[in-house]
Amino acid sequence: MPDEEVEQPGTPRIEWQEDGQRLVTWSVAPGKEIRHRFPDAVKHHYRPGGVDEDLPLYRGQFKYPEDDRSYDGDVRFRWRPSPRIEIRGERSTSLADGVDIVEGWLNGDASREMWVSPSEVVVALPDGELPAQPGEVFAPERSHGDPPHRIVDRLEQQLGEPSALDQVTFLVPNGWEALDGTGVCDPDNLTRTWRGRGAASGDGWSVTIDRDSAMTPAAWRELKDLGGHRFTHVGRLARLDGSTFTGDEAFVALDRVRLGLNLALGRRTTCALPVGWGQDRPVWSRWRSAPVDTYRNASHWLDETICCRQIGEIVSLVLSFTADEACREAVRHATAYYVAANVDVDVELSTALPISGLHLLSYFRFVTQRGTYSRTQWESKDNHTEHQLRLLLDDLGIDTSVPDHFAHLVNVQNRLARQAPPRDALGVVVKMRNVATHPTRGQRSDFSIYEWAEAGMLARYWLCLALLNTVGYQGEVAAILGVGPRWTGQLRPPPWVS
Repeated sequence: MPDEEVEQPGTPRIEWQEDGQRLVTWSVAPGKEIRHRFPDAVKHHYRPGGVDEDLPLYRGQFKYPEDDRSYDGDVRFRWRPSPRIEIRGERSTSLADGVDIVEGWLNGDASREMWVSPSEVVVALPDGELPAQPGEVFAPERSHGDPPHRIVDRLEQQLGEPSALDQVTFLVPNGWEALDGTGVCDPDNLTRTWRGRGAASGDGWSVTIDRDSAMTPAAWRELKDLGGHRFTHVGRLARLDGSTFTGDEAFVALDRVRLGLNLALGRRTTCALPVGWGQDRPVWSRWRSAPVDTYRNASHWLDETICCRQIGEIVSLVLSFTADEACREAVRHATAYYVAANVDVDVELSTALPISGLHLLSYFRFVTQRGTYSRTQWESKDNHTEHQLRLLLDDLGIDTSVPDHFAHLVNVQNRLARQAPPRDALGVVVKMRNVATHPTRGQRSDFSIYEWAEAGMLARYWLCLALLNTVGYQGEVAAILGVGPRWTGQLRPPPWVS
């Protein structure tokens, strides 16, 4: 089937096969039929919109927990100027509202605190179910009498009953393009099909992530060209054994899925607006936002021809690996270094940050995991940073020579060799990082932007490989950093496999 969704006329017929699969068949012309065995695409409670389009979550009456009077308004997920949940509302002005306003004026800055927690509101849940996604947003009324009391506030809260959930669905913003997704169909129109499913499992969890049918090649180009945000994938989390779980358990598991996705993409995404289901009823949600980077190719190892498989493997491995809290913290912090180095930093930091991430993973491997060194031995003067990093890169089988086509880094290597023994790529990168992060009188950081860029390319790639190896990845990676431009489908095994 093609990557684009296919719409065909005709009434579909459904047959259930002996293996439990559903066979869908419909006629498109006399004597000509189309059939598929694709499962339904994951359907979320909140239908995503276009680039930077606000997502309505609720429309109606609400009130603050310690306030007896209700507002009429709405709750929206907003992308600009940064992702957040926003509530807007109005009500007729009361004496209490006037008193609150006057007290705010009188108290001024004295009433402000350094940290202000997002608000929570009380929303009615008929029969314990989440309100349906509204079709329209709140529009303030024109006032012909006393002006209404209006609010605009940031929101962060749970909604509904977070116990005995059998699945949780969620949205993924600014995801990934892939050519190897498996087939799914529109549950509301079984003749609409597209290929866009990926799956993962680990630590007792099952994760399914489907590309939203609206994400055609043209939609991906628009997202990239505008540098905006939109929800591109719909996901589902469930227990492998079919048992129920709580909202807190789901939130921790989804945070680990997010960690795997960030490592895969090399930038920040999240599992947004989770909705918990009990017996096909939406009974719980967490209205919360998180930072999301614009859509771009920041990964060092994904390839479109096997992208769904690669992401499925890495999310599975991260779920299993991070079941241990110490492992979770090590991967979390090292991935933060990797993502930060990839996204909007000066070239000096794109070299320095990966070195810190590699240093963290080296300590984790040789002190925490294997016990090869005690903490005292690790921190001794003889065990300097370059030696610690070399232990890790040698263990991964990474070639640390300076690539011949990295002409600017070769120039740095030659300049440094005039005053000290020759250094390989690791030695050069560590020396450049030390000059930038430990300024010394008389020692200038006179490296060009191209020299920093090539050093950063290597350092970020090494950190990416170290993270993949740490969680146990054994699959293929994109063949990057070669002499010429890489083409889609050019792959190679990672160093520890070859």
